Amino acid sequence: MKKIALLLMITFVMLSCVLCACTSGEELTLYVPDGAPSLAVAKIISDGSVGGRKVNTVISVGEDVVAKCAKGEADMAVLPTNAAVKICSDRDDYLLFTVNVYGILYIMGTQNISTLSQLQGETLYSIGLGNTPEYVFKKICDVQNVSYETNGGVAIKYEADGSTIIPQVLQGKAKFALLGEPAATNLVNKAASQSKTVYRLFDLQQLWQQAVGSNSAGYPQASMIVKKDLLTAKFAKNLLQSLSDNYAFLRENCDTLNDLMKGTGSSSDVNYTVEILDRCNLTVIKAQDAKADIESYLATFSAMQKYLPISDSIYYEAND
Repeated sequence: MKKIALLLMITFVMLSCVLCACTSGEELTLYVPDGAPSLAVAKIISDGSVGGRKVNTVISVGEDVVAKCAKGEADMAVLPTNAAVKICSDRDDYLLFTVNVYGILYIMGTQNISTLSQLQGETLYSIGLGNTPEYVFKKICDVQNVSYETNGGVAIKYEADGSTIIPQVLQGKAKFALLGEPAATNLVNKAASQSKTVYRLFDLQQLWQQAVGSNSAGYPQASMIVKKDLLTAKFAKNLLQSLSDNYAFLRENCDTLNDLMKGTGSSSDVNYTVEILDRCNLTVIKAQDAKADIESYLATFSAMQKYLPISDSIYYEAND
């Protein structure tokens, strides 16, 4: 009997270890593009966990984040909403969890102009080939009858991210640039430190509002997707809480944000202020509550037509 009891105890301990491992799990990996999307998860970066579950955050360029998700290698990710919808539609292991950024795009220039038509015949250095920056800018141009990528139109030169564009502007190699925040403000500040002037010419959130006749500025630019098997009610609640607490964390830790971001892989060097944070238009909206905004936003992109109407199955919906 003692042997049986001992055997049962050993079995119980082993099962407990297995169950514990399954509960706590291996470290999760969260991939985010550099810039505002990484700010949207700053509290998770700082905590290194969500609800006691360890999380390793990797800041990279947007193309790398999309590639990781397309291969199913990310447990969680913040990425352009169009890419998020595509991945969740093409794969059955991710769900669209939240919308986290409502537009961060600005056109900057070393020459002060007042209309987009004045960009015709010029070269615009831009981030976001095949993603939101390209689609938003071209949609606005179409509505305003501004030609692009034709003789005499706006020549668009795409770069991987803002960190490759900023030096070219400062060196006089680029006159106009389409950047997201915080890179846009970073460019203005760096230029000022060199006694140069860079103008914030156009707020694309406002121009988008005019172009599509929206009631409010901005668009659901970046969203979070999460592996479906992670989204237990408890983990989803903890994740949503971390995201909801994020903006207060940002405001309270402006002085240390640059070190936090750079220590996680950011190539930006930014003196963060509340003004910069506000320009990033960070938010936390449950994806299921933003269905209408997501549909109307993606309906303007020809590349997304085959995914419309968006299936309800890609959205995370709480059971409680």
